[in-house]
Parts: sequence; C-alpha cells; structure tokens
Amino acid sequence: MRALARVCDAAREVGLVTLVDAKRGDIGSTAEGYAAAYLGQDAPFKCDAVTVNPYMGLDTLEPFVRRAEDNGKGVIVLARTSNPGSADFQARDLEGAPLYARVVEALAPMIARLEGDTGWSGLMLVTGATGPDEARHLRELAPRALFLVPGYGAQGAGAGEAMAGFVSPRDGGNRLEGGCVSASRSVTFPAGSAEAGNRAEWDALIIAAIDAAQADLLAAAS
Repeated sequence: MRALARVCDAAREVGLVTLVDAKRGDIGSTAEGYAAAYLGQDAPFKCDAVTVNPYMGLDTLEPFVRRAEDNGKGVIVLARTSNPGSADFQARDLEGAPLYARVVEALAPMIARLEGDTGWSGLMLVTGATGPDEARHLRELAPRALFLVPGYGAQGAGAGEAMAGFVSPRDGGNRLEGGCVSASRSVTFPAGSAEAGNRAEWDALIIAAIDAAQADLLAAAS
C-alpha cells in the first residue's frame, strides 16, 4: 500500500491522469472509507478515478459517486470485463437482457450526475476489448459514459476491437473518442524484457512497446 501511495504521488507530480484499478465494492462505513481513501481531499491514494464493483448494489457505489461529485473525480464501474469468465454471470439473461446491460441501465442517474461540460460523464464503464459487440451495445445504453477498455494486447484483442464502443467526435474532429484503452502486461512485460541485461535495455523495450501501442491505437482511431 505504501508503494501504491508513492506511485500515485509520482504520477500526480508529473501531471499524469491516474486511474487506480482497485475494484472496490462494499457496504456502509467500509465503502465510505474506500471512497475517502481514493477520491477524498486528503486521500492517501489520491487519484483521478478508481474502479468499483457494482454487484453488491447501487448503495455501495453512492459514496464514490458523492466523493467524485464533491472533488471533481471519476468512478469507473465494472460492466463487461475482459476476462474469459466474465460470461459466467455478466452475460446471463435477466428479464430479457444480459446482466451487464441491466447494471448499466441502473447506472443512468449516476452517469447523469457526473456529466461534465464536455458532455462526457465522469462515471466510466469497464468494457473489455474482448467483447466488441457488447461494447457497441453498451454505447447505445450509455452514450455519455466514457469507457475504460482492458483486454487490448496481452489478452488478445486488437486496436479495432478495443475501440468498438468509441464514437466520432462531437466537434467534428477526425479521431474516435469515448474512452481510454488500457495496455498493461504488453507494456510492462514486453517481449524480451525477462532477458534484459540491465535497466537501460529494459527501459528501451518498454518505451518501444508503449510507442508501438500508441501508434496502433492512433491508427485505429483515425
């Protein structure tokens, strides 16, 4: 936890937008404590947004949404995750629609509460790149919600699949918008990194992996 606090501080010092993938989700005072720890004014793990798990109910999300409203932060709710087992429950039919869709429908008031001047909401949805059809469905259900998209790279999804839920910009620009694509293992552990002989070689491999991912995603967004 000390390491996480130091990483959050270091990211903020250099001006990075920081999304903490903590997947918090609990009730009552515990949820209040988690919300304060990540999104509060004096948070030890101060970040711009944090991921939360909605499957214990909307009351578990309320402390995070309230803190986000008060402090100009974001909340990222798991909708359709990128792991193979996501279909075990998230895709199950619930009165004529998959569970992930029912979750997002229930989030509509919170999405509206965090909508900013840009027209995008600070309530984001996790929409795995491994489910492009589901991402397109979620875009129809939540046109103002930004997407956080895992599953690109190491989990096998390509740039086009990762941006399946992105849309043409409202200002007439020439690149798709609507979220943030996450590249994790493919960047932090790129091919050859285990055999790097020193830090300089390791750094070079990671920088090359970041550059390649950015170029790939930018090409798909154009």
